[in-house]
Amino acid sequence: MKMVTQTTWEAAALRLLEDVYTFVASGPRTRSEWQNDVLAVMNREVEDPRGWSTVDWDEDNDVERAADRPSYPFLQLSREALTERLYPITSETAVRLLVTMTYDWGPVESEENETVVLADARTLLGRYGDDIACYSNITEARMSPSPDVSAGVSGWTPLTEYDGDFGFVVVSSQEVGVYWSFNPA
Repeated sequence: MKMVTQTTWEAAALRLLEDVYTFVASGPRTRSEWQNDVLAVMNREVEDPRGWSTVDWDEDNDVERAADRPSYPFLQLSREALTERLYPITSETAVRLLVTMTYDWGPVESEENETVVLADARTLLGRYGDDIACYSNITEARMSPSPDVSAGVSGWTPLTEYDGDFGFVVVSSQEVGVYWSFNPA
């Protein structure tokens, strides 16, 4: 596996997601039930264990993120509610979902672009190592952990109050990551 450094990870995140309404953050894996660690990341209760950057478009949205809603734009979910809304996916499906986020939830515009964005997406997931589990709220994952999302994402189980949101979480033995895209329209 190729070594992922802070510099390469942050550059890939910037290229992929700088113009997309997203939330990308990692936190430590501290509990046996990974859902609690993911909720801590969504609630912004923990820092990235490596000190790497996050992508949080709502970081400075103090009105929406008042003390009663630190998880904004996510709903305040219980561990059980989070578990019910997420389905296992393969790491390659997670890579494809990152690409889909980059292209406004649709297909990649060209083969040349696809090669570049796939490499960046694999860099983002590479920080967690090879032994990871991934979970997503896309409805296609209900039937298969490796659905075809090359044409885009067509359905999801919401984790926000928005018209649309989809993403995935990554779980390793040391860290969890949350990669989410929002459509507030």
